[in-house]
Amino acid sequence: MEKIYFVTNRKPNKKLNPTNFGKDFSEDGVANLRYGYADVSGTKLNKYKLHVADEQLVLDDKRERVDASSVLGSKVIMERVRDEMAGNQRDTLVYIHGYNVTFKEALTAGARLAVNLRPHNNGSGVNVVLFSWPSDGSAMPYLAYASDRQDAAPSGPAFARAFLKLADFLQGSTPEEECRQKLHLLAHSMGNYVLRHAVQEIRSHFPGRPPRVFDQIFMMAADEDDDTFEHDYKLALLPRLAHRVSVYFNHGDVALHISDKTKGNPDRLGTDGPRLPQQVPAKVTQVDCTPVVSGAIEHSYYLGSPRVVEDVLQVLAGIPSDLIAGRRYVPESNRYRLNGALASID
Repeated sequence: MEKIYFVTNRKPNKKLNPTNFGKDFSEDGVANLRYGYADVSGTKLNKYKLHVADEQLVLDDKRERVDASSVLGSKVIMERVRDEMAGNQRDTLVYIHGYNVTFKEALTAGARLAVNLRPHNNGSGVNVVLFSWPSDGSAMPYLAYASDRQDAAPSGPAFARAFLKLADFLQGSTPEEECRQKLHLLAHSMGNYVLRHAVQEIRSHFPGRPPRVFDQIFMMAADEDDDTFEHDYKLALLPRLAHRVSVYFNHGDVALHISDKTKGNPDRLGTDGPRLPQQVPAKVTQVDCTPVVSGAIEHSYYLGSPRVVEDVLQVLAGIPSDLIAGRRYVPESNRYRLNGALASID
């Protein structure tokens, strides 16, 4: 069984003790967040027991400020995650899923991530905190794409709100409360489009330098423009939020070719990497997965490819990019290409 924490701006299936979240935004607004965790079990990680944190907001006499007596689900869950990080010496990975994914499918993907990354830090693994936005999870992905893209953009400020809550929580922690573990972020597919809009909202709150909350940021099969690091209104500021950003891409990603060719989007970051590979920020590492990815996992290789998972584990371990086993540096494109054989890691 895997415990997956979650933050979502989806609409719950019922007001009290919800057992699922749907494909629509919360009735209380697109940036309204619910926090909780799910016990995910079963041989296919497709059985779920949800625990949604209580929210009891008490406003002051002018109904303007939240009273100190309020119970905030965000605080309850963040304290629980911090305790697990400290007690188990375990890092935490924040995960933004891609398009055409239901809430429960996203929980399954988060659980698979937790299983794949269990070897990290001598077997302590990672806590996974899922940010789930109202993707349709439709049986007709071509129709779902346009709807999901419309929902992904306003979900950016919702993720930014969760980020700001986290930044305030970390800033308010005493030295005794600090867990001394690391926070990471992984965004898959259209989750990177959510991330772009989140960065713009964060930017509006920090016109100078935003807080560097994450150690590693992974952009997997990013359904994002290939010039994203060239523009402040896209993701040029993303490297400021982390020590390192790793961009993984695959030339044969059919799902992104759909975005590229049929939806009129510019070339995708997740297909060929950044447009100007020699001019990316120094913190950005480009990883070409094409040689090790094919078939059914061509878009979900962050979950299904042992070679990609192994590479991620080495990044999480803090190994410098040029010393990671199983990579070959290609100077003319300033990129690393994954080798087909599994590397040997001590």
